[in-house]
Amino acid sequence: MNGVVNAGQAGSSELLTCRVGKQWIGLQVAQVREVVTPQPCTQMPLSLDAVMGLINLRGRVITQLDVRKVIGLPEREDSKHYRVAIVESITGEDFGLVIDEVGEVIELDPDRYEKTPKTLDLIWRNVSEGVLKQDDRVVVLVNVERFIAITIPQQAELESEGQTIH
Repeated sequence: MNGVVNAGQAGSSELLTCRVGKQWIGLQVAQVREVVTPQPCTQMPLSLDAVMGLINLRGRVITQLDVRKVIGLPEREDSKHYRVAIVESITGEDFGLVIDEVGEVIELDPDRYEKTPKTLDLIWRNVSEGVLKQDDRVVVLVNVERFIAITIPQQAELESEGQTIH
């Protein structure tokens, strides 16, 4: 499941649903290592706005990215009430995606899957693999690789050269 979901694969894909602001998103379970509570975070001077800093999770240093800032939402009112989805990029590096709430693990139903609609906000269109329409919500299926590339544009270039930045 290399970060790509299509209707043909949809029947066997499990998604972790998460909420950011009022929008529900889906992350492929295969890319999610774990979900953790807020960890002590070391700020990185001169980093991009969406980079909250670095966390040390059981000896692994992980770059923490604030999904709200990437998509242009205001800061959360309760700065201590959030979760961090630890996801693995295609290069094997872990990133922490800061989300507001964790939902449940669901199967991607191919009958409810649709390609990314043109009416979706531009930032969501740039990171979306499509949408899953449910009775009470629309879940945007997030391509983790594209999300990281938008958040840290030079990440893809450096990783192709064998370097890693945080």
